[in-house]
Amino acid sequence: MTLSRTDSQKKKKHGKRRKILIIVLTVLLVLAGSGAAYGYHIIKKLQNVTDNAQNPLARGAKSNLRAEKVDPVKDDFSILFIGIDKRKNEPSRSDALVLATFNHETSKVHMVSIPRDSKVQIMTPDGPSSYGISKITHAHAYGDANNNEGADYTIATVENLFKVPVDYYVQVDFNAFIKIINALGGVEMDVPVKLVTQNSEDKKGKDAIVLEPGKQELNGEQALALVRNRKSPGAGGDFGRGKRQMQMIEAIVKKSGQLSSATKYSKMIDSLDHNFETNLTFGQLLNLRHYAGSLSSIKMEQLKGFDDSSTGTYYFALDENYLATLRNELRAQLNYQTTATSDPTESSTNTDTTNNHAAGTGSSNEGLATDSTESPNN
Repeated sequence: MTLSRTDSQKKKKHGKRRKILIIVLTVLLVLAGSGAAYGYHIIKKLQNVTDNAQNPLARGAKSNLRAEKVDPVKDDFSILFIGIDKRKNEPSRSDALVLATFNHETSKVHMVSIPRDSKVQIMTPDGPSSYGISKITHAHAYGDANNNEGADYTIATVENLFKVPVDYYVQVDFNAFIKIINALGGVEMDVPVKLVTQNSEDKKGKDAIVLEPGKQELNGEQALALVRNRKSPGAGGDFGRGKRQMQMIEAIVKKSGQLSSATKYSKMIDSLDHNFETNLTFGQLLNLRHYAGSLSSIKMEQLKGFDDSSTGTYYFALDENYLATLRNELRAQLNYQTTATSDPTESSTNTDTTNNHAAGTGSSNEGLATDSTESPNN
């Protein structure tokens, strides 16, 4: 197996995928509250989908940074949302990462987006890996190639980056987004200008999605085009795209509240089936409804840094001062103090400028590309 993939699609996909993770969180919160409205059928269906998605971590139920396992019903906790694009016969990279922290007392949700090319120390559940410093997107692929522990490697790497525990994770296949919108019966959006966007398979020309200005009902493919476009004339660049993405979240919440039958909620749940995995139990997922009222005020941040090609390979080098500030904010949101007797994920550096990529030993590393063999666009 190899980590190599075509270069042209990656950077343009990342921004849309980060927002799609936020949209998926929105859907999970909506679904968590739908059971109370529609009773046994919806609750049972959501339970079955959650049971199908169960994938426990190699570390066990508790983060190594916790002295005791947290209870989402009464404790502050964190969830790492991992967005992947599954492909046959190769390990999956994480194309989007969002760490969400939940404060029980305030019911506030904070989310931190981690750029896929962030330069970090790759970690395993047992400590630093032989892969050394690499792009954070590679953590999942390295883990996938080692006993299918992609989520485990990613979580350990994120814990080392922020120095806070990752209690739970939700891993999403991006194919779920179009299915979610279609399950809702579409969403009403006000398209600001004519937008011409490549389709979900990144095809242009006659296959492009063309949206004319004005209020209209969008299906899944059209909704995806709306939240990813930033280059059409008048689209407003990243700022305009970001505004439309937040409007999409509002539209999903509004449409979900207008659903008049259990059948449509059932279709929304079906859209997630086999498109996500998690270590959250059904009861814990249902408890997320406690935070449903925070959907309009989610605090969203993104790691800051700068482009770094000094080694011949492109990285997003993190701003250490901002990272230190963000670590403190995350600790405060989680009311977290280091209590574990040992910290196997602790590493002395996150963004060492050394291009350190030991090949490792054993067959588990065969065929895995290192950064030094990749295009700067990876």
